[in-house]
Amino acid sequence: MSISRKVRTGALAAAAVVGLSLAAAVPASADVVEIPVSYDVAGSTTVQKTGSAMKLGPGTLDGALLIDDQTGSVGLRADLSLPPAQADISLASGIIRVKAKVTVTPTAPATGTIANGTLTTHATANMEISDIWAGFVVPVIPVPTVPGSCKTSKPLDLTLTAENVDITQPITVKGTYTIPDFTNCFIADLALGALVSGPNNTISLTMTPKTDS
Repeated sequence: MSISRKVRTGALAAAAVVGLSLAAAVPASADVVEIPVSYDVAGSTTVQKTGSAMKLGPGTLDGALLIDDQTGSVGLRADLSLPPAQADISLASGIIRVKAKVTVTPTAPATGTIANGTLTTHATANMEISDIWAGFVVPVIPVPTVPGSCKTSKPLDLTLTAENVDITQPITVKGTYTIPDFTNCFIADLALGALVSGPNNTISLTMTPKTDS
């Protein structure tokens, strides 16, 4: 495989990193070539318990492809930045409405690999919920939380994949993940757990290579 083809393949891997910024960084060595990459990121996630979707982004992903010039293997290390998102949950056929600000903060750089046309990325991140409002039909009642403290009890663990990737097009990675219980949310701990905590939540992120202006 030529070096140029390795670079294009590596770019594919970087484009698919999530999240959500995450997992242990791959150490560099004298045999590893690092190539800077930068992407625009946008997508959505759906909570299994409520079926409610939440838009993610637009954000950015900046990092480097890690190409082993001896083995030809391609890895990546990247930092993901996403702005706070707005959650809007409808319960009991819309009679009860809940809205809140959701902030996903990576715990470490994202990592990933690509092999046989399949991109696999791994990421971990804390999820914080703030500005919670609830009500019948219209969410107008504030729910007390401790500022900056209402978070998942442990980080989200995200593994996202894309198959049959086409390097000429934006790459979309998808996966499922578990939302842990929440802690330090004052009276909202149990309510948030009942509403959103649990497995089989879905996420989809599209990474589009940035173009020079």
